[in-house]
Formats: sequence, structure tokens, C-alpha cells
Amino acid sequence: MPFSKRDRYGYAELVYAYEAPQTIGLLAKRTKIDSELLLPIPEDSKYSLPQWAAYARYFTAWDNWRIAQRCWSTQMEDQDPGDHLVFGWGGGVVLAELQLAKRAGFRVAMTAGSDARLAELDRLGITGVDRRLFPHLTNDPDNPPNDPASVASYRTSEKEFLRTINALSNGAGVAIFVDNMGAPLYKATVKAMARQGVITTVGWKQGMRTYNLRASECINRHLHVNTHVWRYDDCAKIRDQQERTAWIPSIDPAGIYDFDDVEQLAGDYTTGKVESYFPLYRVNQT
Repeated sequence: MPFSKRDRYGYAELVYAYEAPQTIGLLAKRTKIDSELLLPIPEDSKYSLPQWAAYARYFTAWDNWRIAQRCWSTQMEDQDPGDHLVFGWGGGVVLAELQLAKRAGFRVAMTAGSDARLAELDRLGITGVDRRLFPHLTNDPDNPPNDPASVASYRTSEKEFLRTINALSNGAGVAIFVDNMGAPLYKATVKAMARQGVITTVGWKQGMRTYNLRASECINRHLHVNTHVWRYDDCAKIRDQQERTAWIPSIDPAGIYDFDDVEQLAGDYTTGKVESYFPLYRVNQT
């Protein structure tokens, strides 16, 4: 478990090897871990070690969804989730979170940028939205486009994206938007929101600073949820839910990289060659 520093309630403040000073990562064949950070895999588990190796995305998704769903329900407690859309920009955490949303009865959809990932979403019963349909949707708030061609390209992509959201939500907009990308897509995220909608995030992959019009967010009763990792005391509970409910990824053993190929894995991931939402490498052969 990646807890370097926890607050008095057990929530992570700093993540081991990611943002906590004086901690090291796991790009080594041998390291030292405090025993209290080790969570045993269930005895006689139905699932493989590679499947459990993707645990962190699922644990993070569990915690974020728990808060986001409760926030939405505070304003929409009498609503049927089947009439409302949960949408995400993509990624392993979002995929895991949308699986929980689907089980809770919501309509679910997320973007994907390849045929293989769209096929995986279809297999899981999640509506895939081809990211290639709006290729110019990113918008740097600190350096917005000012030449006519770039502005026109952005508006065309934004119009197509909002048309897609309108169709998926019967014109209502997104009830809960899982946005772990950040600044470049935030403008589109806000425009896609329904009234009483929730924008929820656990990350900032493409930018830490976001901007919104506070009055508009108040008028539209948008709730903003920000969570980080999960609570230490929930570790075993989340693990047991995965084992009990089969809320765990499918992993192709052929797609696992060897330890000496980590550099290639990083390059393949950066260039979009990794089709799996849960890229893995093995430290040892056994």
C-alpha cells in the first residue's frame, strides 16, 4: 500500500515514491517496505498475481466513486441512476470507476483512442466514445489558441464532443464526470456538465491548474470532488470486494513486459502503443 504519510483519519497525505520525500520507487529488484504497508492477497484467490498487480487503480477508483456518488445523491436522491450519465476521459482508474457506476445502475461511457480499447469497452458493457472524432479538443488555458484556424479547429471538436454527450444523456449532460486529465480538457468537461452534476478527479495527468467561472458553477449547482489515493483502514475492505464481486481487470500475460524492458514499456506507453489499461512489468520470472 503506497502510504508514506497519513492524516489522523487514515487518509493518504503523501504517496510513497511518488510525491513523498526520502522514499524510493519500485524500479529495483529488491527494496525495503514497512510491514504495515503489505496487504496479503486472499488465500486461494480466484485471480492471478498480474490481476492483483493492478490493484492501485481499483483501490483509488473505489474511494473516489464512493465520495462522488454520495455527493451526487445529496442533490438527486429521488432520481433513477438509469436516467443519468457517468462519463470519463479514459484510463485505468476511470475504467474501474465506470464499472462501479454501471453496477450502481448509471449509464456509463468513456473515451478511447484506439480500436482495441473501444472493443474492450464494448466487452465490458461500457459505451466507448472514439476520441479521434474530436482531435483538437485540448485547450491550454494559459496559452489559448488565437489564430483563426486553431480556434475553428477547437470549436469544431468541441461541438462534436458536446453533440455526443447530448446524445448519450438525452440532452441532460453528464451527471458525474470523472476527469483525471486536468487543464487542457477542463473547458470541455465543464461545458458537458448537467445541472447538479459532479466533477470528480483523483489526478492531474495533463495539468494541475484549472479555471472556472465561480458564479456559473454556483448557479448550476456543480459539486467538485477531489480525492487522493484512499483510506488506509479501507484497504482490506476494497480487496475483499474485488475478490467477492470479480471487480478486477483481465490481464493478457503476453502483454507483460520483462524487468529489463521497462524503458521500452515507458516509450510504448508514451507513444500510445500499449493497448492495455493496466500496463505491467514483472520483476522476477517466477
